[in-house]
Amino acid sequence: MYEKEEQKLTVFKDRLEQVALPLEAADGAIMQGLERAKREKLQARAKRKRTLWSLAAAALIILTLVTTIRVSPAFANAVASIPGMEKFVELIQNDKGLQGVFENEYYQPIGESQMIGNATLTIDGVILDESGMNIFYTIESAVEMGDIVIEGPVLENQQDVPPSSISYNHPITQEDSPRRYSDILGFTFQDPVKFEDLNFTLELPIILDGTKFDFSVPFTIPENVKPSIVYEMNEEVEVEGQKFTVKDVTIHPLRIGVRISFDSKNTMKVLQFEDMRLEDQNGEVWGSIMNGISSRGEDENGDYVYFLQSNYFETPEELFLRINKMQAVDKENAFLVIDTEKGSLINTPKDDILEMVHSSRDGFELTLKTPLEEEFNFGLGAGLTDANGKKVDVASEGMGFKEDNIRSWTVDINDDGYINPVKMELFAYPNYINGDVKIELKK
Repeated sequence: MYEKEEQKLTVFKDRLEQVALPLEAADGAIMQGLERAKREKLQARAKRKRTLWSLAAAALIILTLVTTIRVSPAFANAVASIPGMEKFVELIQNDKGLQGVFENEYYQPIGESQMIGNATLTIDGVILDESGMNIFYTIESAVEMGDIVIEGPVLENQQDVPPSSISYNHPITQEDSPRRYSDILGFTFQDPVKFEDLNFTLELPIILDGTKFDFSVPFTIPENVKPSIVYEMNEEVEVEGQKFTVKDVTIHPLRIGVRISFDSKNTMKVLQFEDMRLEDQNGEVWGSIMNGISSRGEDENGDYVYFLQSNYFETPEELFLRINKMQAVDKENAFLVIDTEKGSLINTPKDDILEMVHSSRDGFELTLKTPLEEEFNFGLGAGLTDANGKKVDVASEGMGFKEDNIRSWTVDINDDGYINPVKMELFAYPNYINGDVKIELKK
């Protein structure tokens, strides 16, 4: 059943060998991971659309492609029982939580479509919980599709839909099927919600080969969400002098949310937890989200939420939150200051691994040099403001490889008359502190 998918993934892996797979986009952004397989130098980019969620900071980690599909028999059987689901296997296989959703029949088939001209949008199915909604969709065309651009998706309901971060991959039509593209729209809600009315509408503007299609597909979800499981923690820990409190861990079918607050007296700003995970008594691990939103930025209470793959459908005797390696920089160097007109880096971390390549009022390019043995697959920035504190309109951000240990980070700006210099808070940076945090989750 999976021979075709295995061949497809082998081709994709070869083409994406040089792509910086994980991405970030932040500050209330709608993320769009860009995979440009037809370029000589592949580069991943993140398109962003502002939402009402002005304090959000989220990372989009694009699907890691491997040469073979290794899934559990239960997951394989679950997928085989759903017509057309095989086209989504490569998007699901690296997330144990999503596999559990299918094994436990929590995925809900929909099958609603709309045709406009020679293009059809189909909502294949949905996964809904209190933390968000994953919409599995397919775009088909009567003629071969070239370039596809997904513009800001909107989810509507009679009840207010919470401000959301949205993850999706930039469409690449498959070589063996240039008339069809399938992907997952991942809505991650700012606040947990249970909808009383399960009638929704997906507004999805797309551009196919330069022609705009404004799809609007109503759909009804047959069953409401399963309740989330909340572990109240309030455990303070310390790593290399930096203190933070794990407030709670909430387990949803789609994801696990770990809510953390940082001590205001810390000398460093903690950026990303690279190996935060849940672990049971047998060493079974549920790690970071592999294809979707991996974290949510500071909220009105000063808390951050980090997302892990879900073990919702598991019943371990013991469960532990484990944290070892994390990114952190001195607070006074936790942001970049750039004069785009002079092409100067005014403030950066003091390790001399960031260099300016070029800049103008329309954007800039920096290079980041890391040790050969060090993996760093994140974008750097989280929002851009000018000298007066006014938000600067960032059209896109992207991280790609130039050489083995040199990455190129580009930021494109819509020049609205901003005042130099501009400031960008760091979202991620390859400077680390290490500890050994182990906290048991107790109901």
